Amino acid sequence: MDERPDQAAPFARALKDVLAELAAHATSGLDHAEIDARRARFGRNRLPEAPRKSLASRLASQFKSPLVLTLLAAAGIAVVVGAGRRGSGESVLARFGDALAIVLIVALNALLGVVQEGRAEAALDALQKLESPRARVRRDGQVAFIPSEELVPGDLLELEAGDAVPADARLLETVELSIDEASLTGESTSTDKDSGAVLTADTPLAEQATMVFVGTTVVRGRGSAVVVATGAFTELGKIGALVSGAGNDPTPLERRLDSFGKQVLWICLGVSGALFAWGMVRGARPWHVLLLEGVSFAVAAIPEGLPAITTITLALGMQRMAKKGAIVRRLPAVETLGAATVICTDKTGTLTQNEMTVREVLAGGLPYTVSGRGYDPTGAIQDALGGAVPAMPGPLEELVVTFALCNTATLRNDASAGTWHVVGDPTEGALLTLARKAGSPREDLMRSRGVVREIPFDSDRKRMTTVVKDAEGTVVAHVKGSLETLLPLCSALRDGDGARPLSDADRLAIQAEAERMSAAGLRVLAAARKPVVDDADPESDLVFLGLAAMMDPPRAGVREAIAVCARAGVRAVMITGDHPLTAVAVARELGLWTTGDEALTGPELQITSEADLSVRIARVRVFARTTPEQKLRIVRAFKAAGEVVAMTGDGVNDAPALREAHIGIAMGRSGTDVARQAAAIVITDDNFATIVEAISQGRTIYRNIQKFIFFLLSSNAGLAVAVFATSFSRTWLPLTPLMILWINLVTNGLPALALAIDAPDPKLMQEPPRSGLASLVGARDLLGLAYVGIVMGFAAIAMYAWTYCAHAAGPQGPRTLAFLALGLSPLFHAWSCRSPTESLLRAKPLVSLPLLLVMVVSAAIQLIAVLIPALRPVFRTDALSSHDWTMVLIASIAVVPAVELAKMLSHLARRRAA
Repeated sequence: MDERPDQAAPFARALKDVLAELAAHATSGLDHAEIDARRARFGRNRLPEAPRKSLASRLASQFKSPLVLTLLAAAGIAVVVGAGRRGSGESVLARFGDALAIVLIVALNALLGVVQEGRAEAALDALQKLESPRARVRRDGQVAFIPSEELVPGDLLELEAGDAVPADARLLETVELSIDEASLTGESTSTDKDSGAVLTADTPLAEQATMVFVGTTVVRGRGSAVVVATGAFTELGKIGALVSGAGNDPTPLERRLDSFGKQVLWICLGVSGALFAWGMVRGARPWHVLLLEGVSFAVAAIPEGLPAITTITLALGMQRMAKKGAIVRRLPAVETLGAATVICTDKTGTLTQNEMTVREVLAGGLPYTVSGRGYDPTGAIQDALGGAVPAMPGPLEELVVTFALCNTATLRNDASAGTWHVVGDPTEGALLTLARKAGSPREDLMRSRGVVREIPFDSDRKRMTTVVKDAEGTVVAHVKGSLETLLPLCSALRDGDGARPLSDADRLAIQAEAERMSAAGLRVLAAARKPVVDDADPESDLVFLGLAAMMDPPRAGVREAIAVCARAGVRAVMITGDHPLTAVAVARELGLWTTGDEALTGPELQITSEADLSVRIARVRVFARTTPEQKLRIVRAFKAAGEVVAMTGDGVNDAPALREAHIGIAMGRSGTDVARQAAAIVITDDNFATIVEAISQGRTIYRNIQKFIFFLLSSNAGLAVAVFATSFSRTWLPLTPLMILWINLVTNGLPALALAIDAPDPKLMQEPPRSGLASLVGARDLLGLAYVGIVMGFAAIAMYAWTYCAHAAGPQGPRTLAFLALGLSPLFHAWSCRSPTESLLRAKPLVSLPLLLVMVVSAAIQLIAVLIPALRPVFRTDALSSHDWTMVLIASIAVVPAVELAKMLSHLARRRAA
């Protein structure tokens, strides 16, 4: 695999020599047999990856946590205590059972951590494959989109603005091509490229105008190139510029949990120290026993399984979101999604199907209609009454020809499926379809014409110009663009009699017709042309040809998704480059527009002060005729108003706004590589409904994290209360560290995981967004933790009291009942944790199958310590009578009515306050 084609200074060599050396064809590209052979020779087009952590280093990292170190300290103390009981007649297993069990549980926890880290790494690899960059290549004479890693030397690349260059390549053709090479050369400005430039072999990298390099981005124009190097043999691969694709910085949630865990740890150690000091003052037990009891309290209160379950929850949530079409590139986006209050969304392709169809045409002052749908060219151009047009009038023919020639898209016919699709911009695909319906396919037109010059479309100019020369040598400039951009450049009008001066009345009539079309929800494009003499400006003194009005039907489910947003307290705001009348018409149809809403255009935004914008921003639902630079200002205005902003984008110039937004959302199909790299989330189907589904998933993930955190902390609070209370008794045998760890890691862990994957609350998207500053554990939660801890703790203490006062039991009997009550009560408590406010009887669905399953499994694990005689000396438990089991069951269930009663009282208090 460590081979490469000989490419001595390909930037300085003649194109024919480079193509010959690579055995590449300049127009048709490679065939599939040759591609397979080259892939076997050169390998995949992948840059060198950063070295991954070894198994040993992964394992060692599992023992760096303060919580794990606390457990190891407990094991050391347990060894000292066991050694102190030498000569007591107990077996080695009974004396050192605590220490051995703690070490085994720590080892098991470390093993699970290593396995989970490996799975998380595999999940990240899978997600990276889902969003891997794609390359536009020409193979066997056909243009196709393929994963960039499938490229081989000799492949022909087609490059357009917004593309990330997928391999090092020698340029074959350039049209106003400019590349951002800052990541490779450090140059702050983009570099103009010229396939015909003559370079010497010592030309530095930053000046190699005939080359493009992987890791750089096309910012303007277009071009074609032949791949000369892939993978490790590229310039970026050789200098080792690419390191690990995923950062190791902790997310805000992880930082919050780490900080919270450390606070709990130090509080628990402080209380443990106080208990040890109190025991020493009383002199009730030997110091090593008191030390073990103090550590037992810390172990009881610390939620050891919290980090692992949080990681699993986020990983599973990301995988669910990926299956729904939302690929999360940065973990913080999962948290932020639940707090989103505004979604700034593009119209075309996100709210609509991105399958444009020309419906109306105005040419020579006459209106025409167009039949058919999508890119299928079987429709026809008809007169205003729906009748056939027997012969193409001159103005209509010139209009259609201009739209076909001033175009960079390609129509493809999938004969096997009987469908047509567009490679390129959907709007241009609609215009190519119009040309086919008129009998003037672009391919036929180009056979007798050659492109002299092309000025690409960009969002600032809002127009595109193609200068062509026909077989007779006549040079004509064809221009298409928005009406407000094009009409001021026109001085004449084409009608049935030829070109005549364009009057003010003509301008008013054209604008009125365009506004009528826009008000009907149609997107309007204008066309103009002029003969070009010598080096005259091709975009001045144009002859106006007419208008084409097209529509992009709304996507299925978008109207419902917008309604869901409204109920969830999330404002959907449309930002589009379309005419304001078109944008508002689509907004009304989708239910996005309500009484009192406003539309703001780009020119109006340009002259609006920051103070005025801050006042109007709350009422604006449609931003029309905006530039990408204005998107950035819109995002900042919403942020200044205190909103949490999600922003969609697909173009190169959208990247600053995507980075500025709290949640940048890039389009996976139509989006450029630059936009995807700047975004936190990639939507694979470009559908607004998927964005709303991602917000719902984000809220669900965050709510489930809150659920299991409350569950773990409240269950541990019960343990802590029981351990704390029994430490004051001279006769009650305290729970051993093994018992506490068994409850914490073995029986409590599975219910917490079931809560982490609990079904979403149907009412979750009817609640307002949570505050971005909201704490994981609020003041009300702290009260709830204390309440549940007291209920569980006193239920365990009741077991001690009952066995001592009303029942003759073995020496381990009271501790056994308390151990079982504290281990089983969380299994019932987990059902109440499914909702912090609603009764468990109103949960949807009523029965959680994962929770029911883990309840059975956890209960069985808990009972092992008592039911298997051989394990009783290890756990220090006794056999129980039927009366004992009845009392354990009552004490375990007691937490459920207690919590449900608290919910009911809280609900009544809220209703009275309202």
